[in-house]
Amino acid sequence: MIDCTLRDGEQAPGVWFSLEEKLRLATLLSASGVDVLDAGFPASAPGEVDALLAMRELGLAARIGATARPLAGDVRAAARARADEVFLFMPTSDLRLREVMGITREHAFDTIRAGAELVAEAGMTLNVVFEDATRADPGYLIDIAARLRGHVPIARLVLADSVGCAEPVSMGRLVSEVDDALDHDVVLCTHCHNDFGLATASTLAAVGAGAKAISCTVNGIGERAGNADLAECVAALTHLYGVKHAVDPLALVGLAETAEELSGVHTSPTKPVTGFNVYRHESGVHVDALLKQRRSYEFLPAEWVGRSIEYVLGKHSGAALVRHLLRRAGIPCDDASVREDLRDIKLRTERRDKSEFHAAYAARRSFLRSALAGQDPGAVVDAHLRDAPPASWERV
Repeated sequence: MIDCTLRDGEQAPGVWFSLEEKLRLATLLSASGVDVLDAGFPASAPGEVDALLAMRELGLAARIGATARPLAGDVRAAARARADEVFLFMPTSDLRLREVMGITREHAFDTIRAGAELVAEAGMTLNVVFEDATRADPGYLIDIAARLRGHVPIARLVLADSVGCAEPVSMGRLVSEVDDALDHDVVLCTHCHNDFGLATASTLAAVGAGAKAISCTVNGIGERAGNADLAECVAALTHLYGVKHAVDPLALVGLAETAEELSGVHTSPTKPVTGFNVYRHESGVHVDALLKQRRSYEFLPAEWVGRSIEYVLGKHSGAALVRHLLRRAGIPCDDASVREDLRDIKLRTERRDKSEFHAAYAARRSFLRSALAGQDPGAVVDAHLRDAPPASWERV
């Protein structure tokens, strides 16, 4: 299990973590059983190197990985950060290669091969990340993977759905095709984005097709709509796929709450696995069935993540819950008194003042427009940009 919260999660617009926060998250992730941390992009800022070095001093069980482009400067930065592993990424789709970078497929191969050789020479474990793999020619992906294996040892080959445009069937097909062509001799991994809400589904489809590793982020935070969610993937691998892993489910809620607090990206109460409402029930029909047999409306046990099932009195409650609560309290009740109590509960719910709802919504909107807004682009001094040469991906 690879977690990218400290790198891709921090790339979510407006999100940043202090050094202390990165160390706190890294400690929790490692303690939860995550195998590898994609912990940062050392070449992007001096503070990234310092953060990875500080993580090294913690003596974490998780291996510390660094993201890098296949450039000498990036690989040197990862080495300075004393990374155990490098996630060496290179665009693979013709759209990115030709129309954005202006290079040929062969030039791209030469570039990533050179970077891969530098990683191997530095003694760091190599993960090759095929960026935009789901819009690339599968034959090209297979060709460059096979050729790279002839030059350097590859720990994992990461097929990235960089813009979230894959759907589960196509992701499974891509993984299966690449896996077969490479004789199942390379550990395939996915890195899925969530632009269509399919990141978790596509990740799981990849596992079903032969992927032996996955990358996720806590709460799915990341670029744009984010990434495959760690808790969702762990729950599905456990309860639906029967796949063994090292992640402790009892750590998932704490991780989710910590990431929400530190990132400022607030999650929905209905967020699967760790959301506030996931194990809470109000509907009378549901509660009546749950009181008789919990599995009737609870496939994912609340206790698995350290939560408890909760019953909520409200507009949609039924007589079964009122009767259950009264009997548990030792209060005698008959059908008439239960009906009267239920009618009172429903009336009081409908008459509740909703000003608290409106205030919370307004506060959240204000927070998004302030704390997550980032720096004002207008604050950039135009003179610094006017005479500067255009930035080059290969020179950065």
